Amino acid sequence: MSAPRVSPRRGGAERPWSLVCRCLPLLLAIEIGLVVAAAAPSTLPGRPRAGVSVGALARQVELSVVDTITFADPAGTQILGTGIIVSSSGLVLTDYHVVRGDVFIGVRIDGAGPVHPASIVIDDPSDDLALLQIQGGGAVRPAALESSASAAIGDPVIAIGNAMGLEQTPRAATGRLLALRRTVSYGVGSGTVNLAGILEAATPIFTGDSGGALVNAEGRVIGMIAAGSDDAPCDPAAVCPLHLAFAIPIELALERLGLQRPR
Repeated sequence: MSAPRVSPRRGGAERPWSLVCRCLPLLLAIEIGLVVAAAAPSTLPGRPRAGVSVGALARQVELSVVDTITFADPAGTQILGTGIIVSSSGLVLTDYHVVRGDVFIGVRIDGAGPVHPASIVIDDPSDDLALLQIQGGGAVRPAALESSASAAIGDPVIAIGNAMGLEQTPRAATGRLLALRRTVSYGVGSGTVNLAGILEAATPIFTGDSGGALVNAEGRVIGMIAAGSDDAPCDPAAVCPLHLAFAIPIELALERLGLQRPR
Protein backbone atom coordinates (compact mmCIF):
# COMPACT_ATOMS: atom_id res chain seq x y z
CA MET A 1 0.00 0.00 0.00
CA SER A 2 2.21 2.80 -1.26
CA ALA A 3 -0.13 5.75 -0.84
CA PRO A 4 -3.73 4.63 -1.15
CA ARG A 5 -6.75 6.40 0.19
CA VAL A 6 -7.25 4.90 3.63
CA SER A 7 -10.76 4.70 5.01
CA PRO A 8 -10.35 3.48 8.59
CA ARG A 9 -13.29 2.58 10.78
CA ARG A 10 -13.70 3.58 14.38
CA GLY A 11 -15.22 1.43 17.09
CA GLY A 12 -16.52 2.61 20.43
CA ALA A 13 -13.55 2.85 22.75
CA GLU A 14 -15.41 2.81 26.04
CA ARG A 15 -18.74 0.99 26.04
CA PRO A 16 -20.24 -1.15 28.81
CA TRP A 17 -19.41 -4.82 28.28
CA SER A 18 -22.57 -6.86 28.01
CA LEU A 19 -23.89 -9.96 26.28
CA VAL A 20 -25.49 -7.73 23.67
CA CYS A 21 -22.51 -5.54 22.84
CA ARG A 22 -20.14 -8.48 22.58
CA CYS A 23 -21.32 -8.64 18.98
CA LEU A 24 -20.27 -5.04 18.29
CA PRO A 25 -16.89 -3.32 18.15
CA LEU A 26 -15.90 -2.18 21.66
CA LEU A 27 -12.37 -1.11 21.05
CA LEU A 28 -11.18 -0.71 17.51
CA ALA A 29 -8.43 -3.26 17.69
CA ILE A 30 -6.60 -0.34 16.99
CA GLU A 31 -8.18 2.83 18.10
CA ILE A 32 -7.61 4.69 14.86
CA GLY A 33 -8.56 8.25 14.15
CA LEU A 34 -6.57 8.00 10.92
CA VAL A 35 -3.99 5.57 9.61
CA VAL A 36 -1.60 6.76 6.93
CA ALA A 37 1.08 4.39 5.62
CA ALA A 38 4.13 5.63 3.74
CA ALA A 39 5.88 3.57 1.10
CA ALA A 40 8.47 1.07 2.27
CA PRO A 41 12.00 1.87 1.12
CA SER A 42 12.43 -1.51 -0.53
CA THR A 43 10.41 -4.19 -2.30
CA LEU A 44 12.24 -7.37 -1.51
CA PRO A 45 10.98 -10.54 -3.20
CA GLY A 46 9.16 -12.96 -0.93
CA ARG A 47 10.87 -16.24 -0.22
CA PRO A 48 8.82 -19.43 -0.53
CA ARG A 49 7.85 -21.32 2.60
CA ALA A 50 5.94 -24.50 3.24
CA GLY A 51 2.23 -24.19 4.00
CA VAL A 52 1.35 -22.93 7.46
CA SER A 53 -0.85 -25.04 9.77
CA VAL A 54 -2.90 -22.41 11.56
CA GLY A 55 -4.02 -24.76 14.32
CA ALA A 56 -0.53 -26.03 15.12
CA LEU A 57 1.03 -22.58 15.19
CA ALA A 58 -1.83 -21.14 17.23
CA ARG A 59 -1.38 -23.87 19.84
CA GLN A 60 2.30 -22.93 20.11
CA VAL A 61 1.46 -19.33 20.88
CA GLU A 62 -1.99 -19.11 22.46
CA LEU A 63 -0.85 -19.87 26.03
CA SER A 64 1.50 -16.88 25.73
CA VAL A 65 -1.26 -14.52 24.58
CA VAL A 66 -3.56 -12.89 27.13
CA ASP A 67 -6.83 -11.03 26.99
CA THR A 68 -6.33 -7.60 28.55
CA ILE A 69 -9.38 -6.33 30.40
CA THR A 70 -9.19 -2.70 31.51
CA PHE A 71 -11.88 -1.28 33.77
CA ALA A 72 -11.91 2.36 32.74
CA ASP A 73 -14.06 3.67 35.59
CA PRO A 74 -15.78 2.49 38.80
CA ALA A 75 -19.03 1.92 36.88
CA GLY A 76 -17.44 -1.07 35.18
CA THR A 77 -16.90 0.25 31.66
CA GLN A 78 -14.38 -2.05 29.99
CA ILE A 79 -11.82 -1.75 27.23
CA LEU A 80 -10.75 -5.08 25.80
CA GLY A 81 -7.50 -5.90 24.04
CA THR A 82 -4.64 -8.38 23.89
CA GLY A 83 -1.14 -8.76 25.32
CA ILE A 84 1.91 -10.97 24.80
CA ILE A 85 3.73 -12.62 27.71
CA VAL A 86 7.42 -11.81 27.22
CA SER A 87 9.01 -13.17 30.41
CA SER A 88 8.62 -16.08 32.81
CA SER A 89 8.09 -13.53 35.59
CA GLY A 90 4.79 -12.48 34.01
CA LEU A 91 5.68 -9.34 32.07
CA VAL A 92 3.13 -8.62 29.34
CA LEU A 93 3.70 -6.41 26.30
CA THR A 94 0.69 -4.52 24.95
CA ASP A 95 -0.36 -1.25 23.34
CA TYR A 96 -0.55 1.89 25.42
CA HIS A 97 -3.95 2.71 23.95
CA VAL A 98 -5.35 -0.51 25.49
CA VAL A 99 -4.51 0.48 29.08
CA ARG A 100 -4.08 4.24 29.07
CA GLY A 101 -5.00 6.09 32.24
CA ASP A 102 -7.31 3.47 33.71
CA VAL A 103 -7.99 2.28 37.25
CA PHE A 104 -7.74 -1.51 37.05
CA ILE A 105 -6.19 -3.92 34.61
CA GLY A 106 -6.64 -7.67 34.50
CA VAL A 107 -5.46 -10.37 32.16
CA ARG A 108 -6.91 -13.75 31.26
CA ILE A 109 -4.49 -16.33 29.86
CA ASP A 110 -5.57 -18.24 26.74
CA GLY A 111 -9.03 -16.66 26.96
CA ALA A 112 -10.00 -18.93 29.85
CA GLY A 113 -9.80 -19.19 33.61
CA PRO A 114 -9.62 -16.41 36.19
CA VAL A 115 -8.78 -12.78 35.58
CA HIS A 116 -5.42 -11.98 37.18
CA PRO A 117 -4.81 -8.40 38.33
CA ALA A 118 -1.97 -6.67 36.50
CA SER A 119 -0.15 -3.40 37.03
CA ILE A 120 1.46 -1.04 34.56
CA VAL A 121 5.25 -1.19 34.85
CA ILE A 122 6.05 1.13 31.94
CA ASP A 123 3.82 3.18 29.69
CA ASP A 124 5.11 4.93 26.60
CA PRO A 125 2.37 6.93 24.86
CA SER A 126 4.66 8.31 22.15
CA ASP A 127 5.45 4.78 20.93
CA ASP A 128 2.02 3.33 21.86
CA LEU A 129 3.66 0.75 24.13
CA ALA A 130 2.98 -0.53 27.63
CA LEU A 131 4.50 -3.21 29.83
CA LEU A 132 2.32 -4.93 32.43
CA GLN A 133 3.16 -7.20 35.36
CA ILE A 134 0.75 -10.03 36.17
CA GLN A 135 0.14 -10.14 39.93
CA GLY A 136 -0.07 -13.54 41.63
CA GLY A 137 -0.62 -15.38 38.38
CA GLY A 138 1.71 -18.31 39.10
CA ALA A 139 3.68 -19.93 36.31
CA VAL A 140 3.29 -18.43 32.85
CA ARG A 141 4.65 -19.36 29.44
CA PRO A 142 6.53 -16.56 27.64
CA ALA A 143 6.17 -16.40 23.88
CA ALA A 144 9.02 -17.43 21.60
CA LEU A 145 10.29 -14.20 20.04
CA GLU A 146 12.29 -13.56 16.90
CA SER A 147 13.65 -10.37 15.38
CA SER A 148 11.70 -9.19 12.36
CA ALA A 149 15.06 -8.89 10.59
CA SER A 150 14.55 -12.57 9.74
CA ALA A 151 11.35 -11.79 7.82
CA ALA A 152 10.87 -11.06 4.12
CA ILE A 153 8.04 -9.65 2.05
CA GLY A 154 5.66 -12.44 1.06
CA ASP A 155 6.34 -14.56 4.15
CA PRO A 156 3.27 -16.25 5.64
CA VAL A 157 2.19 -14.87 9.01
CA ILE A 158 -0.56 -15.46 11.54
CA ALA A 159 -2.28 -12.76 13.61
CA ILE A 160 -3.40 -13.99 17.05
CA GLY A 161 -5.49 -11.91 19.42
CA ASN A 162 -8.64 -11.34 21.44
CA ALA A 163 -10.74 -10.63 18.36
CA MET A 164 -14.05 -8.93 19.27
CA GLY A 165 -13.39 -9.57 22.96
CA LEU A 166 -15.32 -12.82 23.01
CA GLU A 167 -13.49 -14.26 26.04
CA GLN A 168 -12.51 -17.35 24.10
CA THR A 169 -9.26 -18.99 23.05
CA PRO A 170 -7.35 -16.38 21.01
CA ARG A 171 -8.42 -16.24 17.38
CA ALA A 172 -5.81 -16.91 14.68
CA ALA A 173 -5.95 -15.61 11.11
CA THR A 174 -3.50 -16.28 8.30
CA GLY A 175 -1.93 -13.72 6.00
CA ARG A 176 1.33 -12.62 4.47
CA LEU A 177 3.80 -9.80 4.92
CA LEU A 178 3.38 -6.89 2.52
CA ALA A 179 6.07 -4.54 3.83
CA LEU A 180 8.80 -4.42 6.46
CA ARG A 181 9.41 -0.74 7.10
CA ARG A 182 6.20 1.25 6.89
CA THR A 183 5.68 4.61 8.55
CA VAL A 184 2.20 4.90 10.06
CA SER A 185 0.22 7.55 11.91
CA TYR A 186 -2.93 6.93 13.91
CA GLY A 187 -4.98 8.56 16.61
CA VAL A 188 -4.79 7.57 20.28
CA GLY A 189 -7.24 9.56 22.37
CA SER A 190 -6.82 13.21 21.46
CA GLY A 191 -3.27 12.72 20.17
CA THR A 192 -1.50 11.12 17.23
CA VAL A 193 1.15 8.42 17.24
CA ASN A 194 3.76 8.42 14.47
CA LEU A 195 5.72 5.19 14.13
CA ALA A 196 8.48 4.15 11.72
CA GLY A 197 9.84 0.71 10.84
CA ILE A 198 6.42 -0.94 11.07
CA LEU A 199 5.45 -4.34 9.62
CA GLU A 200 2.44 -4.44 7.31
CA ALA A 201 0.54 -7.68 6.78
CA ALA A 202 -2.47 -8.67 4.70
CA THR A 203 -4.41 -10.48 7.41
CA PRO A 204 -7.85 -9.77 8.88
CA ILE A 205 -7.95 -8.28 12.37
CA PHE A 206 -10.86 -7.19 14.53
CA THR A 207 -11.80 -5.08 17.50
CA GLY A 208 -9.84 -6.40 20.48
CA ASP A 209 -6.73 -7.51 18.55
CA SER A 210 -4.67 -4.51 19.75
CA GLY A 211 -1.56 -5.86 21.45
CA GLY A 212 -1.89 -9.23 19.72
CA ALA A 213 0.88 -11.28 18.18
CA LEU A 214 2.06 -11.34 14.58
CA VAL A 215 3.66 -14.77 14.26
CA ASN A 216 5.95 -16.26 11.61
CA ALA A 217 5.81 -19.75 10.10
CA GLU A 218 7.96 -21.13 12.93
CA GLY A 219 5.50 -19.99 15.62
CA ARG A 220 7.71 -17.11 16.79
CA VAL A 221 6.37 -13.64 17.49
CA ILE A 222 7.93 -11.05 15.19
CA GLY A 223 5.58 -8.15 15.92
CA MET A 224 2.81 -6.75 18.10
CA ILE A 225 -0.39 -5.59 16.38
CA ALA A 226 -0.90 -1.85 16.84
CA ALA A 227 -3.07 -0.54 14.01
CA GLY A 228 -5.07 -1.55 10.99
CA SER A 229 -6.82 -0.14 7.96
CA ASP A 230 -9.11 -1.12 5.11
CA ASP A 231 -10.57 0.56 2.05
CA ALA A 232 -13.44 -1.94 1.81
CA PRO A 233 -16.89 -0.54 2.68
CA CYS A 234 -18.60 -1.85 5.79
CA ASP A 235 -21.98 -1.28 7.36
CA PRO A 236 -21.35 0.65 10.62
CA ALA A 237 -23.66 -1.79 12.43
CA ALA A 238 -21.78 -4.86 11.19
CA VAL A 239 -18.73 -6.61 12.60
CA CYS A 240 -16.21 -6.28 9.78
CA PRO A 241 -12.51 -7.05 9.80
CA LEU A 242 -9.73 -4.68 8.87
CA HIS A 243 -7.71 -6.47 6.18
CA LEU A 244 -4.41 -4.66 6.67
CA ALA A 245 -2.60 -5.08 9.99
CA PHE A 246 0.29 -2.91 11.13
CA ALA A 247 2.59 -4.37 13.80
CA ILE A 248 5.46 -2.93 15.82
CA PRO A 249 8.51 -5.20 15.32
CA ILE A 250 9.03 -7.13 18.54
CA GLU A 251 12.70 -6.15 18.79
CA LEU A 252 11.80 -2.46 18.44
CA ALA A 253 9.07 -2.68 21.09
CA LEU A 254 11.35 -4.40 23.61
CA GLU A 255 14.22 -2.03 22.92
CA ARG A 256 12.04 1.02 23.49
CA LEU A 257 10.94 -0.43 26.85
CA GLY A 258 14.53 -1.22 27.91
CA LEU A 259 14.20 -4.99 27.57
CA GLN A 260 16.53 -7.43 25.85
CA ARG A 261 16.00 -7.73 22.11
CA PRO A 262 15.34 -11.18 20.63
CA ARG A 263 17.84 -12.60 18.17
